[in-house]
Amino acid sequence: MEMRYRNPEEIPAPGTTFVKKSSCRAAVILLGVLCLLLLTGLIILAFPFNQDKSEWEEEVGRQRALQISYNNLKTEQDQLQKNYDRVVQDRVQLQKKVEALTKEKDDLQRKFQDFQHKWVYVSGSFYYMSSEEKSWQESRQDCLQKGADLVIINSQEEQNFVNQLNKYLWIGLTDSETDGTWKWVDGTRMTTSYWNSGEPNGLKNENCGQIKNYNSKNSWNDEKCSILHPWMCEKKASL
Repeated sequence: MEMRYRNPEEIPAPGTTFVKKSSCRAAVILLGVLCLLLLTGLIILAFPFNQDKSEWEEEVGRQRALQISYNNLKTEQDQLQKNYDRVVQDRVQLQKKVEALTKEKDDLQRKFQDFQHKWVYVSGSFYYMSSEEKSWQESRQDCLQKGADLVIINSQEEQNFVNQLNKYLWIGLTDSETDGTWKWVDGTRMTTSYWNSGEPNGLKNENCGQIKNYNSKNSWNDEKCSILHPWMCEKKASL
């Protein structure tokens, strides 16, 4: 088909069409090269990024693993601390128990030594002679604290044993409940007596029994309970 031009100036010069086509082809090639270079650059840039990303993910993984290990160690440390605190507390309690048992042992040792030195065994009973003086009631209280009571004399053998101490001393005899009715501290009525001649004389407020005339077979006397005297405790031996 033949192209018609209205204006002679529109008629292309010879070779112009070829130049335009070549220019377009060159532009396309250049654009392709630029795209290729851009893609290559992106790949080159992306590779270290991906590598850095991989290393970063690995580092994050290591950090997480370390955090988990730390948390586990912290939990274990806390548990060990609790166990240690419990052991320390148990040790303190054991130490207190040891101290208490040691004190109890020392007290028992002292009591045993005191018992050996101050208590005498005669015919089924242990007897304790005081080294100080108290009223009849205070004397009895001391005996009760020792697990005993004021001596009850119900045989000539026992009477002779008490007399040989050659001391004024309280015995477990009183008529404080009913004047003239003498009873032993265990509540039994007196049946065998070793009153000194003229005793008990029935004087007012003389309601407690004592050993007075110890050189005599019959040495008992009634006395005011508030008078201070030594005393004798008696504890029946357990079978």
